[in-house]
Amino acid sequence: MKNFFIVLITKILYIILKICGKNGGNFLGKIAFDWNPDIFKYFKVNCPVIAVTATNGKTMTNNAIGYVFKTAGKKVISNTEGNNMETGILSTLIKNCTLTGKFKADFLVFEVDEGYIPVVFKNFRLDTLVVLDFFRDQLDRNGEVESLILKINNFLKTYTGNLILNNDDPNVARLRIC
Repeated sequence: MKNFFIVLITKILYIILKICGKNGGNFLGKIAFDWNPDIFKYFKVNCPVIAVTATNGKTMTNNAIGYVFKTAGKKVISNTEGNNMETGILSTLIKNCTLTGKFKADFLVFEVDEGYIPVVFKNFRLDTLVVLDFFRDQLDRNGEVESLILKINNFLKTYTGNLILNNDDPNVARLRIC
Protein backbone atom coordinates (compact mmCIF):
# COMPACT_ATOMS: atom_id res chain seq x y z
CA MET A 1 0.00 0.00 0.00
CA LYS A 2 2.91 2.33 0.78
CA ASN A 3 4.23 2.12 -2.79
CA PHE A 4 0.77 2.85 -4.19
CA PHE A 5 0.70 6.13 -2.26
CA ILE A 6 4.27 6.98 -3.24
CA VAL A 7 3.35 6.57 -6.91
CA LEU A 8 0.10 8.51 -6.41
CA ILE A 9 1.83 11.45 -4.68
CA THR A 10 4.67 11.62 -7.20
CA LYS A 11 2.20 11.46 -10.11
CA ILE A 12 0.31 14.40 -8.59
CA LEU A 13 3.62 16.26 -8.25
CA TYR A 14 4.35 15.46 -11.90
CA ILE A 15 1.04 17.03 -12.97
CA ILE A 16 1.88 20.14 -10.97
CA LEU A 17 5.35 20.28 -12.55
CA LYS A 18 3.85 19.94 -16.05
CA ILE A 19 1.44 22.83 -15.33
CA CYS A 20 4.49 24.90 -14.30
CA GLY A 21 6.27 23.92 -17.54
CA LYS A 22 8.80 21.62 -15.86
CA ASN A 23 9.66 17.97 -16.55
CA GLY A 24 10.91 16.93 -13.13
CA GLY A 25 14.06 15.10 -14.25
CA ASN A 26 15.27 13.19 -11.20
CA PHE A 27 12.95 14.93 -8.72
CA LEU A 28 10.10 12.41 -8.68
CA GLY A 29 12.49 9.48 -8.45
CA LYS A 30 14.43 11.16 -5.65
CA ILE A 31 11.28 11.52 -3.58
CA ALA A 32 10.15 7.93 -4.28
CA PHE A 33 13.61 6.45 -3.63
CA ASP A 34 14.01 8.41 -0.39
CA TRP A 35 10.63 7.15 0.85
CA ASN A 36 11.35 3.56 -0.20
CA PRO A 37 14.71 2.41 -1.62
CA ASP A 38 13.06 -0.91 -2.58
CA ILE A 39 10.34 0.71 -4.71
CA PHE A 40 11.74 -0.86 -7.90
CA LYS A 41 10.13 -4.12 -6.69
CA TYR A 42 6.69 -2.49 -6.99
CA PHE A 43 6.71 -2.22 -10.79
CA LYS A 44 5.14 -4.99 -12.85
CA VAL A 45 6.85 -5.29 -16.20
CA ASN A 46 5.67 -7.73 -18.85
CA CYS A 47 7.80 -6.59 -21.77
CA PRO A 48 11.54 -6.75 -22.52
CA VAL A 49 13.76 -4.39 -20.53
CA ILE A 50 16.95 -3.20 -22.24
CA ALA A 51 19.70 -1.18 -20.55
CA VAL A 52 22.59 0.61 -22.27
CA THR A 53 25.64 1.54 -20.22
CA ALA A 54 29.05 3.07 -20.92
CA THR A 55 31.20 6.03 -20.04
CA ASN A 56 30.53 7.46 -23.52
CA GLY A 57 27.82 6.99 -26.16
CA LYS A 58 25.00 5.61 -24.05
CA THR A 59 22.50 8.42 -24.76
CA MET A 60 22.84 8.12 -28.53
CA THR A 61 22.74 4.32 -28.45
CA ASN A 62 19.76 4.24 -26.08
CA ASN A 63 17.84 6.71 -28.23
CA ALA A 64 18.76 4.82 -31.42
CA ILE A 65 17.46 1.53 -30.00
CA GLY A 66 14.24 3.23 -28.92
CA TYR A 67 13.89 4.90 -32.32
CA VAL A 68 14.23 1.57 -34.15
CA PHE A 69 11.45 0.04 -32.06
CA LYS A 70 9.22 3.13 -32.40
CA THR A 71 9.58 3.22 -36.19
CA ALA A 72 8.56 -0.44 -36.19
CA GLY A 73 5.31 0.65 -34.51
CA LYS A 74 6.21 -0.46 -31.00
CA LYS A 75 5.37 1.44 -27.79
CA VAL A 76 8.65 2.33 -26.05
CA ILE A 77 9.21 3.84 -22.63
CA SER A 78 12.68 5.34 -22.31
CA ASN A 79 14.67 7.96 -20.43
CA THR A 80 15.58 9.86 -23.59
CA GLU A 81 16.48 12.98 -21.61
CA GLY A 82 19.46 11.15 -20.11
CA ASN A 83 18.44 11.04 -16.44
CA ASN A 84 20.38 7.83 -16.05
CA MET A 85 20.91 7.19 -12.35
CA GLU A 86 18.41 5.36 -10.15
CA THR A 87 16.37 8.49 -9.45
CA GLY A 88 16.09 9.43 -13.14
CA ILE A 89 15.08 5.94 -14.18
CA LEU A 90 12.60 5.82 -11.32
CA SER A 91 11.15 9.16 -12.47
CA THR A 92 10.65 7.71 -15.96
CA LEU A 93 8.94 4.64 -14.52
CA ILE A 94 6.63 6.73 -12.32
CA LYS A 95 5.64 9.03 -15.19
CA ASN A 96 4.68 6.05 -17.35
CA CYS A 97 3.13 3.49 -15.00
CA THR A 98 -0.38 3.03 -13.69
CA LEU A 99 -1.03 3.58 -9.99
CA THR A 100 -0.58 -0.17 -9.53
CA GLY A 101 2.87 -0.11 -11.17
CA LYS A 102 1.94 -1.61 -14.54
CA PHE A 103 3.11 -0.45 -17.97
CA LYS A 104 1.52 -0.39 -21.39
CA ALA A 105 4.63 -0.81 -23.50
CA ASP A 106 6.31 -3.21 -25.87
CA PHE A 107 9.81 -2.29 -24.63
CA LEU A 108 11.46 -0.44 -21.77
CA VAL A 109 14.80 0.98 -22.93
CA PHE A 110 17.05 2.75 -20.44
CA GLU A 111 20.32 4.57 -20.55
CA VAL A 112 21.94 3.69 -17.22
CA ASP A 113 25.02 5.25 -15.68
CA GLU A 114 27.67 2.57 -15.51
CA GLY A 115 28.01 2.88 -11.74
CA TYR A 116 24.29 2.38 -11.18
CA ILE A 117 23.63 -0.88 -13.05
CA PRO A 118 23.81 -2.92 -9.80
CA VAL A 119 21.61 -0.40 -7.95
CA VAL A 120 18.81 -0.14 -10.53
CA PHE A 121 18.68 -3.81 -11.46
CA LYS A 122 19.05 -5.24 -7.97
CA ASN A 123 15.25 -5.33 -7.66
CA PHE A 124 14.14 -4.64 -11.22
CA ARG A 125 14.13 -7.14 -14.08
CA LEU A 126 16.66 -6.70 -16.88
CA ASP A 127 16.50 -8.76 -20.07
CA THR A 128 19.32 -7.29 -22.15
CA LEU A 129 22.38 -5.33 -21.05
CA VAL A 130 24.43 -3.47 -23.66
CA VAL A 131 27.92 -2.41 -22.51
CA LEU A 132 29.68 0.00 -24.88
CA ASP A 133 32.94 1.24 -23.32
CA PHE A 134 34.92 2.18 -20.24
CA PHE A 135 37.07 5.30 -20.60
CA ARG A 136 38.98 7.29 -18.01
CA ASP A 137 37.01 10.51 -18.55
CA GLN A 138 34.75 9.95 -15.53
CA LEU A 139 37.47 9.63 -12.88
CA ASP A 140 36.22 12.59 -10.82
CA ARG A 141 32.83 10.91 -10.39
CA ASN A 142 33.57 7.21 -10.50
CA GLY A 143 37.14 6.82 -9.38
CA GLU A 144 39.38 4.48 -11.34
CA VAL A 145 37.94 2.72 -14.40
CA GLU A 146 38.82 -0.59 -12.81
CA SER A 147 36.27 0.02 -10.03
CA LEU A 148 33.52 0.44 -12.64
CA ILE A 149 34.57 -2.74 -14.41
CA LEU A 150 34.53 -4.63 -11.11
CA LYS A 151 31.02 -3.31 -10.29
CA ILE A 152 29.70 -4.51 -13.64
CA ASN A 153 31.61 -7.78 -13.38
CA ASN A 154 30.13 -8.48 -9.92
CA PHE A 155 26.65 -7.71 -11.26
CA LEU A 156 27.20 -10.11 -14.17
CA LYS A 157 27.98 -13.00 -11.81
CA THR A 158 24.27 -13.29 -11.00
CA TYR A 159 22.82 -11.80 -14.20
CA THR A 160 21.08 -14.34 -16.44
CA GLY A 161 19.80 -12.14 -19.30
CA ASN A 162 21.25 -11.27 -22.69
CA LEU A 163 24.61 -9.51 -22.73
CA ILE A 164 25.85 -7.42 -25.65
CA LEU A 165 29.48 -6.34 -25.33
CA ASN A 166 31.55 -3.97 -27.46
CA ASN A 167 34.44 -6.26 -28.33
CA ASP A 168 36.46 -3.29 -29.66
CA ASP A 169 37.03 -2.03 -26.11
CA PRO A 170 39.38 -4.44 -24.29
CA ASN A 171 37.95 -3.41 -20.90
CA VAL A 172 34.46 -4.39 -22.05
CA ALA A 173 35.55 -7.49 -23.94
CA ARG A 174 37.07 -8.97 -20.79
CA LEU A 175 33.61 -9.01 -19.15
CA ARG A 176 32.65 -12.00 -21.29
CA ILE A 177 35.05 -14.13 -19.27
CA CYS A 178 33.11 -13.77 -16.02
